[in-house]
Amino acid sequence: MLLHKGRACAFVLLAALLVGGFIAPVGGPDGSSRAQDDGDVVGDPAPLRNVPQEISSVATGELLVYRMPGMRGEQVNATAMLFLPRKAPPAGGWPLFVWGHGTLGWAPHCAPSVQLQEKNEWADGPNAALLAAVLKMGIAVVAPDYEGLGPRSAGVPTGHGYYDLPSEGNSMIFAAVAAQRYLGDRLSGQWAPGGWSEGGFAALAAAYYSPLATKAEPALDYQGTITLAPVPDVPAMNRLLWQDIDNASRSGLPPTAHQIDQLVFANAETIYFTKTQRYAGYDVDPRQVYGPNMLRFYRQDWQTCLDDLNDAVRQDIVSYLSASPSHRLNTYPGVRGDSPNALPENRRFFEQNQGKLERSTLPGSILWLYGTDDITSPNSVTYNVVNKMVANGNDINLSVLEGAGHYDVPVVGLPLIQARLGQLFAVE
Repeated sequence: MLLHKGRACAFVLLAALLVGGFIAPVGGPDGSSRAQDDGDVVGDPAPLRNVPQEISSVATGELLVYRMPGMRGEQVNATAMLFLPRKAPPAGGWPLFVWGHGTLGWAPHCAPSVQLQEKNEWADGPNAALLAAVLKMGIAVVAPDYEGLGPRSAGVPTGHGYYDLPSEGNSMIFAAVAAQRYLGDRLSGQWAPGGWSEGGFAALAAAYYSPLATKAEPALDYQGTITLAPVPDVPAMNRLLWQDIDNASRSGLPPTAHQIDQLVFANAETIYFTKTQRYAGYDVDPRQVYGPNMLRFYRQDWQTCLDDLNDAVRQDIVSYLSASPSHRLNTYPGVRGDSPNALPENRRFFEQNQGKLERSTLPGSILWLYGTDDITSPNSVTYNVVNKMVANGNDINLSVLEGAGHYDVPVVGLPLIQARLGQLFAVE
């Protein structure tokens, strides 16, 4: 039988995708195909490559592809790393910890699973040891890449919801739904989200949307949340950060390495915010946010993952400062200081995302770990947001880790994390 060339190519492509396990119809009760629901697993999970030894010694790892609601209203593919303890599940099944990673970038290839499998790099800071400790407790872990991050071969589209409440919340809760549907009675149904930095926000977003997880999969029983070093109010953090940069500039002294790091932090990651805002439909004009240097980075380097982006911005800042004695930190032609906070669409984005958390009462308890030397979330910002949330009836246990910086919190706070998970899941 002969096929038209175009039809033949389409048939071969469809067959290849079906065999590869990334596009598969879901059978209805009568054997017919049906549209996939949010949280459905796509194809067969594949073994993860290059899992760090501290995790692989206590757990197996698979890459899970699942469906979730996207920022633009369409259903999209998302991916998550699924780790299961090597010991058999207890009677009743393992509880599930849903882990949110820190900021890595905006382009799909910045995802933890892609960095792990394609570059043999564990991208999520100090958290391999944390996840290994959780797995040793007999707790399964699913770690979503988030919407818009993940392998292209799995059908993951470009469009990461950086600090977008529904995007990050849905990434977390539908990873839990997918794990429950895939593992069935190997899971107990008890689950709790946790995360670090951006993942700390994602964990709070998962708490906010946790009723949707139970609605999608009634076996799931939400227990509480653990958030590590979140940035709970970006505009407030920006105001204090730019005060420090202005003060350093007025001193007339050469900037320290720490002060240059502050300027890098005030510039580089803003690219991911602006990309998310525009993708999600907020009418933000990049020319009102950035001066010429960072506007060039925004247009040319938005696909650059965070470590490389930080390095490139730092080099540009150092070159600018050395070009003239009159150049100061606050004259660098990057982000236009604190003024973008006042842009109506910027204000609307943070009001509808981080602000919504402040005004809500989340279910269950929240363990909130914070380091006093964490420049990404100054003391006054963290305390102010926590106080607002407590006033709204949230059950928050704020654990202040003296002298801990941003990357120290998961390490110093690990005993507290283990203790809280032991309480939530009745495990040791």
